[in-house]
Amino acid sequence: MKMHELSPAFGSTKEAKRIGRGHGSGNGKTAGKGHKGQKARAGHGMRPGFEGGQMPLQRRLPKRGFNNIFAEKWLAINLSALEVFEDGTTVDAAALAEKGIIKKANLPVKVLGNGKLTKKLTVKLNAFSASAAEKINSVGGSDLMLETLRNAWKVKEIRNKILFTVFIILIFRIGSVIPVPYIDVAALKSATESGQTNEFFSYLSILTGGGLEYGAIFAMSVTPYINSSIIVQLLCVAIPALERLSKEGEEGQKKLAQITRYVTMGLALIQGTAYYFYLKNSNYLSVTGKWTIFAAFVIILAFTAGSALVMWLGEQIDVKGIGNGISILLFAGIISRGPQALNALIAYWKLDQQIAVVGIVLLFLAVIVFIVWMTEAERRIPVQYAKRVVGNKMYGGQNTHIPIKVNMSGVMPIIFASSILMLPTMILSFWKNENHWFYKVLRLFSVQGVFYAVIYFLLIIGFAYFYATIQFNPIEMANNLRKNGGAIPGIRPGKSTSDFISKILSRITLMGALFLSVIAILPILIGTVGKINISLGGTSILIMVGVALDTVRNLESQMMMRHYKGFLD
Repeated sequence: MKMHELSPAFGSTKEAKRIGRGHGSGNGKTAGKGHKGQKARAGHGMRPGFEGGQMPLQRRLPKRGFNNIFAEKWLAINLSALEVFEDGTTVDAAALAEKGIIKKANLPVKVLGNGKLTKKLTVKLNAFSASAAEKINSVGGSDLMLETLRNAWKVKEIRNKILFTVFIILIFRIGSVIPVPYIDVAALKSATESGQTNEFFSYLSILTGGGLEYGAIFAMSVTPYINSSIIVQLLCVAIPALERLSKEGEEGQKKLAQITRYVTMGLALIQGTAYYFYLKNSNYLSVTGKWTIFAAFVIILAFTAGSALVMWLGEQIDVKGIGNGISILLFAGIISRGPQALNALIAYWKLDQQIAVVGIVLLFLAVIVFIVWMTEAERRIPVQYAKRVVGNKMYGGQNTHIPIKVNMSGVMPIIFASSILMLPTMILSFWKNENHWFYKVLRLFSVQGVFYAVIYFLLIIGFAYFYATIQFNPIEMANNLRKNGGAIPGIRPGKSTSDFISKILSRITLMGALFLSVIAILPILIGTVGKINISLGGTSILIMVGVALDTVRNLESQMMMRHYKGFLD
């Protein structure tokens, strides 16, 4: 068939109707063309600019937009743009302008986390996204802690908070050396220095910053508050009323905080009473006879009041200072043992154990690096969100991840396990019959014993799994993903997703539990193998590192709230 032979399909075309003019057309005077039109009708009206229903003039004109003359202008660059610089280069706005990455060096610059960075750079720009700062840190970049502290000190409000925190710590340390009346401080300190006190006493002495050694007002330190927080947290899982309070937002948290205070006072009273009987049975009281009852009343009330004051000081740091108040005070108590640990190392050095001392110092530094690495480590589960249209906007369609911390339980499993294993030691301190079978059983729980280390190891692993179960619910997370249109690539939504998350959570928890167990029993191994006893153990280092990292994060968030986003120039 040729082109001139083509024809339309049958029925697709019609002959045009010829409309005539006038009466002869058969359609009347106007021949079907109408009479007067739109404007001849009653009530007609047209808005200004109406052009007969075509595209209005205001829609045909180009849009020029609006610029806010008071807006603060920022320049954003991706992290991958920094790859053009050499290792060790200091990157600032002028360097970016010289490379042609930005046009103007007089505007603030924010670094976004898109792309990869393999160069070790000193980045001195105005703002960083969280992912950008993390990637810069991972390759050894210098937008780090010292830079944060330096820039925080420039902000008056933050500087006042730092000074207030230091002031509270100073009060706490003063209270840790003011003795309670009717206690023979000299005999107590002499027994502590010579190692005549039991393991339970030594353990509490580390956490309290040496307050027990002086029989001080703050001898109990933050231990009653920590124990009460643990108890209330566990009760929130077991008691539905407390669980509902934990989910009621700020008001519920205030009520739980009040309950925690009451429990703290009760525990402080019990712990102060137990400490008094320990002092009495060990002949560390300076009074005898009829004054003993009055001394007991004064000592127990002083310890209880000291615990209440420590709790109040911690809450003041929460309100007016930097970081978590109780954690800061616990950090201050542990770090105060540093000089004692240093003196112990010097003493071992003088005893011709230089190799052991050098090994301990290197091990100490390696433990700190390992703790920081494990604390920041996380397993990221990839998640894809499907695109959905809501009204005229499209949502979703992005790729993200679910971060799961390797050590999500922190130091809590160690505290749980220590609290349980210290009970036999505490009972042993009051037991006088050394030939009784029960005394021999309790002796198995000696801190430097193999049986204690094994039980300690297993309890930490068990509590780590218990704490992870409380904090992380795979079923709830899978349901939330399905409701929001999210899915893990290659995994069906629903039960398959929850099973997958549970499997990963179990493996990650095992790694975190083994990490905590090794850190906890490390001082026992050093004491058993190396015959060296130091005041600062793995648990203390873990607490100090965790508190330091949390405080720096809090400091950075404070600067972010004041437009000092991240690490500043």
